[in-house]
Amino acid sequence: MPPTPCRTCQEFTLAEAVANGERDWSKATDCRVLRKRHQEAGECLDQKAG
Repeated sequence: MPPTPCRTCQEFTLAEAVANGERDWSKATDCRVLRKRHQEAGECLDQKAG
Protein backbone atom coordinates (compact mmCIF):
# COMPACT_ATOMS: atom_id res chain seq x y z
CA MET A 1 0.00 0.00 0.00
CA PRO A 2 1.51 3.39 -0.99
CA PRO A 3 2.24 5.90 1.78
CA THR A 4 -0.18 8.72 2.49
CA PRO A 5 0.94 11.89 0.68
CA CYS A 6 2.40 14.60 2.89
CA ARG A 7 -0.27 17.21 3.63
CA THR A 8 2.23 20.07 3.60
CA CYS A 9 3.51 19.04 0.17
CA GLN A 10 -0.08 18.81 -1.08
CA GLU A 11 -0.79 22.33 0.22
CA PHE A 12 2.27 23.76 -1.55
CA THR A 13 1.33 21.94 -4.76
CA LEU A 14 -2.22 23.29 -4.62
CA ALA A 15 -1.01 26.82 -3.89
CA GLU A 16 1.37 26.56 -6.84
CA ALA A 17 -1.46 25.45 -9.14
CA VAL A 18 -3.63 28.36 -8.00
CA ALA A 19 -0.76 30.81 -8.51
CA ASN A 20 -0.15 29.43 -12.01
CA GLY A 21 -3.85 29.82 -12.79
CA GLU A 22 -3.62 33.44 -11.70
CA ARG A 23 -0.40 33.84 -13.72
CA ASP A 24 1.43 34.81 -10.55
CA TRP A 25 4.72 33.24 -11.56
CA SER A 26 6.62 34.60 -8.56
CA LYS A 27 4.21 33.02 -6.09
CA ALA A 28 4.30 29.72 -8.01
CA THR A 29 8.09 29.72 -7.78
CA ASP A 30 7.91 30.49 -4.05
CA CYS A 31 5.65 27.45 -3.57
CA ARG A 32 8.09 25.17 -5.39
CA VAL A 33 11.01 26.48 -3.32
CA LEU A 34 9.12 26.11 -0.04
CA ARG A 35 8.05 22.54 -0.93
CA LYS A 36 11.64 21.59 -1.78
CA ARG A 37 12.96 23.14 1.47
CA HIS A 38 10.29 21.28 3.43
CA GLN A 39 11.32 17.99 1.84
CA GLU A 40 15.05 18.60 2.32
CA ALA A 41 14.58 19.57 5.98
CA GLY A 42 13.42 16.03 6.75
CA GLU A 43 9.95 17.23 7.79
CA CYS A 44 8.21 15.60 4.84
CA LEU A 45 6.31 12.43 5.62
CA ASP A 46 6.75 11.22 2.04
CA GLN A 47 10.55 11.34 2.41
CA LYS A 48 10.53 9.36 5.66
CA ALA A 49 8.32 6.64 4.18
CA GLY A 50 10.69 6.07 1.24
